[in-house]
Amino acid sequence: MNFDDIITSSNNQEQNNTPFNKDEWAKKKQAERQELYDLADKTAEEIKDNPVKFKQYLDKQAIFNVYSVNNALLISAQMPNATQIKEYDDWRKAGAFVHKNPVFIKILEPSENNGKTYYNPKRMLDISQTNAKPRESVRNYSDRDLLKAFLHECPVDVSSVDSLPDGKGAEWNKEDNVLYIRKGLESPAIFNALSVELAKVGLEESGNQELDNFKSYCASYLVCKKHGIDVSSYNFDNLPEALKDMESSDIKSMLGDIRGAMEDMNSRMSNCFEQMAREQKNKAYER
Repeated sequence: MNFDDIITSSNNQEQNNTPFNKDEWAKKKQAERQELYDLADKTAEEIKDNPVKFKQYLDKQAIFNVYSVNNALLISAQMPNATQIKEYDDWRKAGAFVHKNPVFIKILEPSENNGKTYYNPKRMLDISQTNAKPRESVRNYSDRDLLKAFLHECPVDVSSVDSLPDGKGAEWNKEDNVLYIRKGLESPAIFNALSVELAKVGLEESGNQELDNFKSYCASYLVCKKHGIDVSSYNFDNLPEALKDMESSDIKSMLGDIRGAMEDMNSRMSNCFEQMAREQKNKAYER
């Protein structure tokens, strides 16, 4: 087999290209990076008094829970309907055909260099830009398993009671550090109420009760949506007044707190699911 035509073609291409200029490349990347930071800030400003856009952001953070606040904001701003993103080459490796002239989503990818973290622009493609079939969002766990996961490695004591003030489904009493759960709750009410209170345990108080309650409410929405629990009862039409006076950096800091509370719950739940999987595997071996 003769490869001369490929080698010749490659050499001609290199000769016709402009020589690589490291300084120009660095300036271009810095401009792209700043453009993305500006877009994230702009989006944070937009969502603070826009319920539709705020929920839009939450939906993206729930789906892309491993992504940073900045990247969830960027995805929400560029492609609100995104559900699954990969790099171009990764879609091709997965056997997917990428549509002609696809719309890319730009995010900021962290990388380590000499002990420092840098963020570089990275182009991603949503599944809608390919012919890949959407992954099925099947909840594989029963309500009993989900409840076990929510309470797994719980950082506070848990007690069931016949009733709670104001008809609440759950309440964390900070003074005695006990999470009380009202008996007789069904799904999804028990998960909605429980996750709100679990979020409060992991969140620092700001001194603004309305804002603190809102943060735990948002974290509850994120974790329930991620795990396929009905979130139709959640309402974001009335955002806290305190948000309107916040700068974009303050908004992103608040969103970071919310994401952190979600990840605390997700981490404990993942540990429980992994334990369940090991137990099932052991039982299968025993047979």
